Amino acid sequence: MRLPEGPSLRLLCFPPAGGYAAPYRAWCAMLPPEVAVHPMDPPDGCDDVDTVLAALEPSVAAVTDRPTVLFGHSFGALIAYELAHRLRDRRLPLVRLAVSASAAPHLVSPVTAGTGTAARAESARVTAWFELADGYRYRSRPPLDCPISVFGGLHDPTVARNELAAWQEHTVGAVRLRVLPGSHDLLREGGAYVVRALERDLADDAGQDTWPPESSKGNPRVSG
Repeated sequence: MRLPEGPSLRLLCFPPAGGYAAPYRAWCAMLPPEVAVHPMDPPDGCDDVDTVLAALEPSVAAVTDRPTVLFGHSFGALIAYELAHRLRDRRLPLVRLAVSASAAPHLVSPVTAGTGTAARAESARVTAWFELADGYRYRSRPPLDCPISVFGGLHDPTVARNELAAWQEHTVGAVRLRVLPGSHDLLREGGAYVVRALERDLADDAGQDTWPPESSKGNPRVSG
């Protein structure tokens, strides 16, 4: 199917609990213009993941008109995972889920969701987000159909390699696990590598040596 003029793919990026999505804007310069990067900032004051997704619904609906990739770091990975199920249920074109520094959903605990006493002390806002993360409860559902890219830090004390590998239980598609030198904050320590690896995965999805596919080149960038 020939897409109308515009990006070939939309990449929605979710920050960790209490974080902001603005750093993802740097990814626009690291990815081809055919990939529109959309940093997604969940609003404060939400009670649980369901209310987070409900609050994000207008923003998500506005940009899921094209094949979509979801990326989330730490607790943002769980938001991306829950949104992936919603997109699947609505039969929207989900190309890939990508997660970093997060245990598979069925293994999540307050520690692996990214919480910790030091982070709790930063501000009332951060404390509220970590309490929300603490309250995450996994709900069993049929696995996703899309492939999953999983990134972890070799020296992350909160997420073990087997907890990363367990994402395989949440899709019938392929899972590609990469463990990088670094800690839980691997996007700051090795974000450029994560972006390059994700770009290679998108090329594989398209059956091409590089992303974007030759047939889509020439479309202008749209970033949000």
